[in-house]
Amino acid sequence: MQFLFPGFLIAGLAIAIPILIHLFYFRRFKPVYFTNVRFLREIKEETAARSRLRNLLVLLARILAILALVAAFAQPFLPRGETADQGPKAVGIYIDNSFSMGALSRDVPLLEVAKMKAGEIIDGYGGEDRFQIMTNSYSGQEQRLVTREQARELIADIQLSPNVADLATVLRRQQQILRGQSDHTRFSYLISDFQKNSSFTGDFQDTSMTITAIPLQAVQEQNVSIDSAWFEGPVLIARQANPLVVQVTNHGIEEVEQVRLSLLENGQEKPIGQLSIPPGITVTDTLLYTAQQAGWQSLELRVTDFPVQFDDAYYLAAEVRERIGILVIFDGAATPYLQKGTMGVQAFEPVFQSASQVDYSRFSKYQLIILDDLGVLSSGLVKELESFMKGGGNVLVFPKGNQADLKGFAELSSLAGARRYGDWTAQTLNVSELNTNSFIFSDVYTNARANLRLPVTKGYYRMESGGPVDEEPLVTFRDGQRMLARYPLELGNLFLSSAPLGEEFSDLVKTGEVFIPMVYKMALSGRRNTRLAYTIGQDLEVELTVPIRKSAESLLRLRSAKEEFVPSQRYIGSRVKLGLEEGLSFAGVYDVLDDQEANLGNVAFNYDRRESDLSILEMEDIRAKGFQIPDETARADLSVWVGEQERGIVLWRWCVILALVMIAIESLLLRFWKT
Repeated sequence: MQFLFPGFLIAGLAIAIPILIHLFYFRRFKPVYFTNVRFLREIKEETAARSRLRNLLVLLARILAILALVAAFAQPFLPRGETADQGPKAVGIYIDNSFSMGALSRDVPLLEVAKMKAGEIIDGYGGEDRFQIMTNSYSGQEQRLVTREQARELIADIQLSPNVADLATVLRRQQQILRGQSDHTRFSYLISDFQKNSSFTGDFQDTSMTITAIPLQAVQEQNVSIDSAWFEGPVLIARQANPLVVQVTNHGIEEVEQVRLSLLENGQEKPIGQLSIPPGITVTDTLLYTAQQAGWQSLELRVTDFPVQFDDAYYLAAEVRERIGILVIFDGAATPYLQKGTMGVQAFEPVFQSASQVDYSRFSKYQLIILDDLGVLSSGLVKELESFMKGGGNVLVFPKGNQADLKGFAELSSLAGARRYGDWTAQTLNVSELNTNSFIFSDVYTNARANLRLPVTKGYYRMESGGPVDEEPLVTFRDGQRMLARYPLELGNLFLSSAPLGEEFSDLVKTGEVFIPMVYKMALSGRRNTRLAYTIGQDLEVELTVPIRKSAESLLRLRSAKEEFVPSQRYIGSRVKLGLEEGLSFAGVYDVLDDQEANLGNVAFNYDRRESDLSILEMEDIRAKGFQIPDETARADLSVWVGEQERGIVLWRWCVILALVMIAIESLLLRFWKT
């Protein structure tokens, strides 16, 4: 047996106190008068013997009580090896504070249980040991070692967080801090519910650090989550219905019935209906959403589900446009039928500009740019069109007819890896097919072959290719050549027509049943507006189109009903990238404000859905990662287990119990053993 603090054994000399009391305590006898002294000698001898025995037993109980208390302060233990490790220790304690730790374990949230277990671990170490307390936030105060008292204060301040941490990252951060204490023995503790979806996705190995896992398990609960939502049409137009698709998952083991689904538009609730979802199944529901006015709309989809609620709401920030912006760039004069066709549609807002007077700074206002009867493209225009398409815009090209050389068009085609304009052919060709499988013509015709007048051309350019191209044919001639095709370029698209738009070459613009829906769907086909929501902790950057800032001191802010956040900012032309490295705390729709409090738009953020699935790792799976796990009895009081792991079998608690037993025996002897 060894002692952690052997210096306390000197206090064992205190046993002299009860011995001295016993030796120098002279009891004054009370005289007793007898009418007959026949039995006096016999009674006196018997009483003296019993008194001496009682006093010796009381003395022994007092001595043993003092010795037990002294031993308790010296903290005896039975070492597991030949010698005990009494050097200083560096201990890393990770407390999982993700939303899943809000689940209940016997009416107490798992996070509170985790904080209690962390305190027990600290109690198992000595006052000279140092601790690192880490959560999912990776804050600056978690990147240092602290004392026992400071560690307890940090643990008390831990709250639930939307962040989800990977345990491999946690261990690497612990390793980085603990390795700085080269003279300390290093230990790592991971206190978590160890969910399957988020527990351990990387690799970690460090034989110099003992890793202990403390798994916590909640009462089995049902959970229904809204995983995602999106609009089928990428552009929302005021007073026009757009299908909104909602994806909902039942993560439980029992079917849920009559789950209430509702939509909140700018704070006003609109009930949608109820869902019944089998266990472990993801379902999608589609509703028609119609915005009554243009501008930014804050949308919140919500299900009624208890007790896990962090994933019951899904936020969307949607920009609704009054009309579709179309820019027509022409040379000399715009095609008359093009003017009539675009201006006659209420959903269109066409703008016509000469190629020599184009305002490049307003390109971001349009969804579609049409190049009408141009024979030359300047390098500046090609560069701006490239930026426009990469940002999610769409460009439709109708070349000038009967040209020997279309200058600048080859450069534009090469940007998207598209076919190039070849030789001019003055030949009449009939269109034989529309690609109704493409987005441009899908859901436009109930029967594309019945009484549909298809375009006819009297001249076209042969489309040439020097290699493979990423092409989607849209309109095809009878001989198989492309009249119109789509070529994607990052977020946008390039649409190339082999035939000019002028009526002397083509009657496409006269076939309104083809031309008008084609232009409409082309304007909607870009992906500029499809990012309706971001995920806290996963998306570290948000890209927006905003007015160019007036000065370098002008900062944009994100503000919701619960918090305000100033992100890092990087301007690229008329777009800005907002960095979210520091992270947000609350899901919701945030206003983007400038320094003049002007609202430049909205951005929606949602909590990470990885923890919606409450399934946890089995003990065998955790041990397979190389972690040791205390047994259930040891987890009931980790301070004892930690002490035994570090020093051996700890005996100080038994010493305290022995001292209490001796004090109780002394009290019983004095009270019930009368002399």
